Amino acid sequence: MCKDNTYLRNPDVALREEDESGSLLFNPDTGEVLVINDTARFIWELCSEGVTMDDIVHAFAESYDDLPENLIEDVDSYLLVMTKGGFIGSK
Repeated sequence: MCKDNTYLRNPDVALREEDESGSLLFNPDTGEVLVINDTARFIWELCSEGVTMDDIVHAFAESYDDLPENLIEDVDSYLLVMTKGGFIGSK
């Protein structure tokens, strides 16, 4: 994903909380369902107002003490999956 892109949630996508292990995103445009964990849910919530990858990484650093060394790669992977599925958009 491009570091300078701004990511924003697709307003048609619905979130359904399942339990402590995850949530579901449903894209009515494609009929696709995506099971997400807490990390992806955190990213999803941040995308409500439009954020860059740097904004997301900064938000993780402010919210969590123990960050994985590969945080940027993990965030990039989640953004790619959610963008390809139409759950978020980028510009």
